[in-house]
Amino acid sequence: MYLKSIMIPKEKSYVANPDDTIKSVLDKLEHHGIDGIPVVESGKYLGTATRYSIFRHFFFKKEATTRDEFIENTKVKDIIALDHYSVKDDTFFEESLLTLQDFPILSIINDREEFLGIVTRYDVMEQFKSAFGMNKKGVRIAITSIEAEGRIMRLSKALSKFKLNAISFVTFDETDKMHRRMIVKVEDNKNIKKFTKYLKNHGFKVLDIQED
Repeated sequence: MYLKSIMIPKEKSYVANPDDTIKSVLDKLEHHGIDGIPVVESGKYLGTATRYSIFRHFFFKKEATTRDEFIENTKVKDIIALDHYSVKDDTFFEESLLTLQDFPILSIINDREEFLGIVTRYDVMEQFKSAFGMNKKGVRIAITSIEAEGRIMRLSKALSKFKLNAISFVTFDETDKMHRRMIVKVEDNKNIKKFTKYLKNHGFKVLDIQED
């Protein structure tokens, strides 16, 4: 899945102009409760203005100036940070995780540096919650099996055999050549005990069962 599939489009994104003053940018950040804002001119992405970059620039600025003079007279184009907070529109969803650890917003741009929209840390976390089925009640079953061809197909057939509706399915240990852990979350069903017993008899080890 591409990251752009969950982005907030440019028409609904808060942006700043490079000639905006620092004060106007800080007012926008405060009003909307956000930590950073893309700087866009004529549709082109120029960088991202953040609270951190604003005050870092002020404290390391050599010219003697007061805080009020700085925020009222400095243009945002003088302090924007390039590249750190933007990704291309063909970036995969999972590739955003490391960047979003450090900053809660990413601008999505194309090869022509045109601004397309933003993705927030909240948007990405909501997708992970969905992947793990955290928004729906069910029974979470952690299992492991020897790495072998057809393993997931056998699990799928077992779910069908006992008429269990899967809410989510996640695998781990992709580098382990012997074993792989899997978590399948299913809707509560009277056949769950029969299902787990069947798994134990067909090459799977049940590690944990939890209702949530």
